[in-house]
Amino acid sequence: MPPELKDHKNGPIIAPVPHKPKPLMDFHGQQQEQQQQPDQSFYFKRPSFFNRIYLSGVIHRPNDLLFLGHGLISIIRTLVCLLVVDLPFLIATRFRTNSERHPVSWGAFYSFSMAMSRACSSSVHNVAQLRLVSNIITWFVPLRMLHLSSNSYSVKPNVQIKVHLNTLLEPERKTLAQTRARLNLDHSFDGIHRNPVNPSPEYLASFLPNNPHNPGRLANLPEESGDLGRDGTYTLRGEWIEALTDLNEEASRENRGGAAMRGPRSNVVLLYCHGGGHVFCSATFHRQVVTRMLLELGPGARAFVVDYRLAPEDPFPAAVHDIYATYLYLTQPDNPAITLCTNGSSSSTFSPHRHVTTPILPKDIVLAGDSAGAGVAIAFQLYMRDYVQPSIEPKLETPPVTVLISAWTDISTSMPSATSRHTYCYTPSPMGVNPFVDEATFYAFPKFNFARAYLCGDSKLVPNERNCRGRHMVWEWYRHLAQHPLVSPVYTADLSGLGGATLLQTGAFDRLADDTRLYAHKLGQANPDQRVRLELYRDMVHVHQFFEFLPMADKALYTMAEFIYDSQDKYRNSINNGSGAGKEGARGETEWIVMETDGTEWEGHHDEGCPISVLEDCWNPEMREKAAANA
Repeated sequence: MPPELKDHKNGPIIAPVPHKPKPLMDFHGQQQEQQQQPDQSFYFKRPSFFNRIYLSGVIHRPNDLLFLGHGLISIIRTLVCLLVVDLPFLIATRFRTNSERHPVSWGAFYSFSMAMSRACSSSVHNVAQLRLVSNIITWFVPLRMLHLSSNSYSVKPNVQIKVHLNTLLEPERKTLAQTRARLNLDHSFDGIHRNPVNPSPEYLASFLPNNPHNPGRLANLPEESGDLGRDGTYTLRGEWIEALTDLNEEASRENRGGAAMRGPRSNVVLLYCHGGGHVFCSATFHRQVVTRMLLELGPGARAFVVDYRLAPEDPFPAAVHDIYATYLYLTQPDNPAITLCTNGSSSSTFSPHRHVTTPILPKDIVLAGDSAGAGVAIAFQLYMRDYVQPSIEPKLETPPVTVLISAWTDISTSMPSATSRHTYCYTPSPMGVNPFVDEATFYAFPKFNFARAYLCGDSKLVPNERNCRGRHMVWEWYRHLAQHPLVSPVYTADLSGLGGATLLQTGAFDRLADDTRLYAHKLGQANPDQRVRLELYRDMVHVHQFFEFLPMADKALYTMAEFIYDSQDKYRNSINNGSGAGKEGARGETEWIVMETDGTEWEGHHDEGCPISVLEDCWNPEMREKAAANA
């Protein structure tokens, strides 16, 4: 552990790590006077050996073992309640009314699985415990995939790409040059404007969209706070999955109404961003659900599931940069920002088993993600539009189809579905704090704060410049970054111009149902010439597609495949006809589809969810204006 200093007012302070000062350069490339060097500097300090073990999910602290016992007690208590309370109630009501823990449409096994999941999530209080649970579930992935024919798919794990960060961020830095120059117009450097260890109010306010200190300017992005090699690179990992030709599996797909194939082999390539609250889960964790997606798309469909860097080791915007690097890997494998590692590769293996050597056409790529991964996917779209495209030539073509599952679009989880007390969904409630509350409320948060870890990291485990100056500065970083358009796009981002068709899926019992509903509504309003479809599944929970024993999970994957093929067909037709991408087949507003548990579906906004007008005001406008004035 790094040394800890005491501050009786603001709590513990992590001592900044001094390093040899480098010559300072202003925005015009001129070397500045040495006396302008700030009095403190900080760089990322790699966690200790024991902290690395702790962060890997291998628990070594005795008090953390208590959460296992608490989880077991919660499971037993929930099962007893199901048998002693809920079952008699269901019998008395003739299974026509939902009980507190068991909707009548759920089977016994589903209720048992949800009870176990809720018990585990209620007893988790830190990132190490989350990762331990993730590791345990990952161990069972091979068992969960036994029902899939081994000849129907192939997996190449641990694909590695070396990313040259400075080269990767060249477009971003060019685009933001004017915004950042405004923070230092007098070319002075007193340690407060451009030194993130001791940031000025102007520096923090630069992260807000359309704030008084930055009128009409693009929201600034903080520099990365993670670990880099001596050469300024880091290794990005992921895995390739491909649906293979299997006549028996193909016949099975046709018998159960699988998606119709377009041609002998599918050209679809999913760029998949896995969920996990920005702090846990992996490509391996999501292997089973992504494989089932590909089998619905048919033989030849591929997916690259990227293991983007997680918080608290690598807070925002590291994950967004990783998706951008992955997109370059797929579409421009010779880009100087990336180097393809050769470990595990062989020239004699089939194409998806080795690195991309022939660029994949953007029109064949489908951007997809679930939960926090869906939020990162949205952030990538905005990042490409606002931070990359203005500074590069020729412009990069973006994927024409996007699929978002239970998208986390409000980092503070302030909407009603996220804070409701019903006991159906297994995800914790809530996962963040509204950026307009006071500091005392922020630190009174009783659970693990996913949002805080994503934006500020962890001062005890991974000290960085955002958390090394004590509790008050952590709050300042949080309340400013939480309003960034790439962090909470549903409230602060301009969604116009996000090209392509978008499918959003959520469940009525999903904690992030309102995040997905409001984002779909605003996206449709901002892009009337694009197709936006929202599918809300009755009685389903967060990312219900993950549970293969649910009929509604298969239904969701089937409609997903149909949407992808239909949207790609319309995109190709619009290009061939010269009418512009997305024009043909556009609906003018969001298609609002409610999926019943019996498989029927109907269109309309009457999904019994919270009204959109209420969701739009969850970030109270008066509080937002007051916070902006005090920024």
